[in-house]
Amino acid sequence: MLYTDAQRQEHTEEILTYLYEIALRDPRIPIVLPSKDFTEEAALAVRAYQQAYGLPVTGEIDGDTWDSIVESYRARMDGSVPLAVFPAGNFLLQEGDAGDLVYLVQMLLRLIGNHFGNVDAPPLTGMFDRETALAVRQLQEIAGLEQTGAVDRRTWDRIASLVNRMPLGI
Repeated sequence: MLYTDAQRQEHTEEILTYLYEIALRDPRIPIVLPSKDFTEEAALAVRAYQQAYGLPVTGEIDGDTWDSIVESYRARMDGSVPLAVFPAGNFLLQEGDAGDLVYLVQMLLRLIGNHFGNVDAPPLTGMFDRETALAVRQLQEIAGLEQTGAVDRRTWDRIASLVNRMPLGI
């Protein structure tokens, strides 16, 4: 079976997401934001990972490196499974939308804003209004994403990643 570019990009983003989470907890690994493209920065992070974890240092993700990154990621996540509440596919939350998912996004943005102080906390209305779009744009700017003011899968993943790293004390 032919390995398509789309499959390669999906797998690249998956393994770089794992490596990103590892790097947040291991100062030996440079932080590289997950991407569908395997950049030189990603290769540097892979080389650092390989060196830190006793693998041959090639900067490439072979089977042993893949398995080691996945195993390290799972061990650091303590066997927990992230809560996947964002709808699948090309779903988009944007100004004018309303409902429970908008309320959840607003709550998470408030948590982020209160903890980090660099995202304005939108009001909890369940309506995707101008204030919510502004908070989303601020978060997108900080995360290096396109500043659309709408919540797509990538924006949701950044919101979830930030919240997952916060000591919530719940």
